[in-house]
Amino acid sequence: MRVDDVFGLLAPERTVKPGLERVRLLLSRLGNPEGRFPSIQVGGTNGKGSVVAFLESVLWAGGVKVGAYTSPDLGDPTERVRVGKKPIPRARLSELVREAILPLDELLSGPGRPTFFEAMTAAAFAHFAREGVELALVEVGLGGRYDATSSLAWPFLTLVTSVEEDHLDFFGPGLSQAAWEKAGLARQGVPFITAERKTEVLATFAQECRDVGAALVLVDPDDVQLVELSWERAVWRSRTDPLGLGSFETGLIGAYQAANLALVLGALAELVGGFPLGQEAIREGLACASWPGRFEVISRRPHIVLDGAHNPSGARALVEALARLPAPRGRKRLVFGVLRDKLVHRMAESLFPGFDEVVLVTSQSPRALPPEAVAHQAKRLGVNWRIGGKVEETVKELAADLMEDDLLVVCGSLTVVGEARRALVGAS
Repeated sequence: MRVDDVFGLLAPERTVKPGLERVRLLLSRLGNPEGRFPSIQVGGTNGKGSVVAFLESVLWAGGVKVGAYTSPDLGDPTERVRVGKKPIPRARLSELVREAILPLDELLSGPGRPTFFEAMTAAAFAHFAREGVELALVEVGLGGRYDATSSLAWPFLTLVTSVEEDHLDFFGPGLSQAAWEKAGLARQGVPFITAERKTEVLATFAQECRDVGAALVLVDPDDVQLVELSWERAVWRSRTDPLGLGSFETGLIGAYQAANLALVLGALAELVGGFPLGQEAIREGLACASWPGRFEVISRRPHIVLDGAHNPSGARALVEALARLPAPRGRKRLVFGVLRDKLVHRMAESLFPGFDEVVLVTSQSPRALPPEAVAHQAKRLGVNWRIGGKVEETVKELAADLMEDDLLVVCGSLTVVGEARRALVGAS
């Protein structure tokens, strides 16, 4: 049975089923791998994947056998599960998912049909255990308290980037429910490190940490500052410099990476001593880290940027990142497509006015919002806009028409970014 056929037996990834009963049953069928490797769980609204990418690259450069589990993917589920930066073989993924979910009778008569994300999580943990990883970096899928990744049984650190409004269909408006869900990541005796600074969110974190006996560690999101920025590289410096790095370089050039890097340095300060992470390995790892589809510059002159900004805070971060870079002198075009549960009006207000033309598209996701539903935002803001065709056709058409000093940005959802990336780069 092919991996796609196996996944066809699962509930969709976005199905909301609170509780860990299903994933724990899947894990039991795989020999309970969740307790056979130490892990770092990474939660938050934005920046989780970047934090994992930085840490993965540093640990790999230091010779640590590191596993990484991230989501969503850009079109190929194998890229979610990596050991030593290598994606899980498709045949192994299919084998593990099949072993976890078949037969379905016990699941259907008990906790119910598992979701795609629950099956992927169980398969990832089994792969890490079988490969003998020394440390696994695990990105939370949604929320935290009832997320399938919270079945981890050997947590080393808990990291939370920030809490912003997102996933309104799950958390509702405001921050209280989202903060409570992410606070649920706290574990007894495990440092809970965050770059969050909102008073109401920190109060929720502090209460949860007191309740479970976790140490709340606050990292200053402004600790890491830009020294130099170009379309090729970013140079940073930490004011507190806990690792004695002085200035250091990253290939991820989004200015918004400053807060993520502050969290990464805080985590590395906890890891140094337990893992062979010298300064040169840390420097090399930070410089070589990559994260496809997240302020990814796939072309310079003309400039083409793919970014997974999918909520208002992500949209603001994208605009600020572009503003910090030398501005291309030619036309600025935006390809924008979004999913149904997003605060589209606030995203549009941040993004649309900065471009000479806005092209509205819809991805192949069943959750995609039709561009006609976004058009009134463009009309309201008085920008030059039009509705494009399929994502791949639209970006190819626009890229072919770019002049040397033009800028093309694709954003709004990772489903749009993934389809654009396949068209422009040839791979997800």
